[in-house]
Amino acid sequence: MKPEQKPSGVSFVIPCYNEAARLEPGLSEAIKFLEARLGSKLSLVFVNDGSTDRTGEVLASCRGKFSHIPIEIIEYWPNRGKGYAVKRGVLQAGGEKVVVTDADFSVDLEEALKFIAKLDEFDIVIGTKKHAATQSIRHQTWPRRFLGKGFTVLTNLWLGINFSDITCGLKAFRREAAQAIFSQQRLERWSYDAEILYLASRAGYRIAELPVRWRHVEGSKVVPFLDTIRSFKELIAIRLYHLK
Repeated sequence: MKPEQKPSGVSFVIPCYNEAARLEPGLSEAIKFLEARLGSKLSLVFVNDGSTDRTGEVLASCRGKFSHIPIEIIEYWPNRGKGYAVKRGVLQAGGEKVVVTDADFSVDLEEALKFIAKLDEFDIVIGTKKHAATQSIRHQTWPRRFLGKGFTVLTNLWLGINFSDITCGLKAFRREAAQAIFSQQRLERWSYDAEILYLASRAGYRIAELPVRWRHVEGSKVVPFLDTIRSFKELIAIRLYHLK
């Protein structure tokens, strides 16, 4: 019987929902960049979260173009939400280090490389757009910044955690931490970030926040006011789900 092979390399998990118009050419450029820096260590997991456009076709074409790189595409219908998509991708990822990033690559991928290196010291590394050293090339609109800040403050108070940016799209995990946290995750939509940070903090994982270089990209599926109301309800659910 052959000994079980230990996970190695770095897996990038990228959730996608109706992203056909935004994926290319940025996706191919991102993969070329990561391959140049990580070489054979790189693997990718795309999660097509019930898209109704050509997202699946674009992803399949990309996998064919980069057939020498391990690329997995998870697809299902109907749409379940970003939290569910990220969970599916993370639990499927085979790398020793797992990086979650958005399909619009709004956070500079140079930052992801810093996160990967930082995982040698920490279990989890999360990005923050609220640090003095953060570089914002293009800002979000004022209402979105206001609602985001309010959600972060309320989340910290309600869940007893202390992070400057709950929802930044770039997060990195050691495999062991990722498997433990995401296997417990219950929320399927936008507040999943708060839930995983709550679970990670409660479990005592070492978490680092790093400032990022980023730009706002139009085309987000977030409906600020409606999703903020939903997120507040989900914050209550987090405490109810994990009372024990």
